[in-house]
Amino acid sequence: ELINTVEEITPEIEALAGGKGSKLGTGGMSTKISAARHAAKNGIDMVIANGRNPDILYDIVEGKPVGTRFLSNKR
Repeated sequence: ELINTVEEITPEIEALAGGKGSKLGTGGMSTKISAARHAAKNGIDMVIANGRNPDILYDIVEGKPVGTRFLSNKR
């Protein structure tokens, strides 16, 4: 199930991330959650989305719900 927005990375969010990545990716979801935590601490929103279609970047910039947006801690 897609989570559109994460305002805070809680233990429950971390538990959803699971373990290592697949043979298609270079890092598991837990690595992505770690990157989102680092971005948030530095005032940067981050989106995790399916990167197979590069045009998805336009949707992300327009704020469309195409992935999971992690909101920064400095709003």
